[in-house]
Amino acid sequence: MELFTKEKERRLSAKQKMFPNLRSAVISIAVVALLLTFAVFAIDRNNVNRLGGYHKSALAELQKVEAHLSLRLGYATTLSSLLGQGENASKLASLVALAGQARSAGEISETYLAMDAVLALLQKELFADAAYRTYAPYFEKMYEEELLLTEVLLSYHAKADYYNRQKHAFPAVLTANRMEMKDLPLFAFSAALKGRP
Repeated sequence: MELFTKEKERRLSAKQKMFPNLRSAVISIAVVALLLTFAVFAIDRNNVNRLGGYHKSALAELQKVEAHLSLRLGYATTLSSLLGQGENASKLASLVALAGQARSAGEISETYLAMDAVLALLQKELFADAAYRTYAPYFEKMYEEELLLTEVLLSYHAKADYYNRQKHAFPAVLTANRMEMKDLPLFAFSAALKGRP
């Protein structure tokens, strides 16, 4: 058995070499290295374009969310200025001021939830008031904005979540780290979207 394997090894080494000379070996290695470099560059370009498209699409939805939040805050601001000096009215005024300063998704979500709770109590309190007809259009407009916000928030969350997942997948994570791409924020106030201000 040992003789057979030695004979086989001798025959294999006697065959023609893969590269007849050093020049053809260098050229072949250079071509393979060039093709690998091109492939890495093409994959990177594809990831940049793909992630950029997902990011742009999600940011367009984020702008819609921010527009609806801004309109709803505007109605709450006007309602706050119309109200007298009640406990819930002063809470609403302070939350409106706080919401105007909120920048991160966490801060926006927190103030939205707090404002939603105050508006629910305020609407119940004002419903018995004779001047409720003065305040009702603002509650209705906030309700309309909340319905529109529900749709765009779902769309934004789907696109932002897809972008975040794609950004963390290999090999896109290498491109994202190189370009210092950040995760898109997700809002946490969907529980407050109940179809009322």
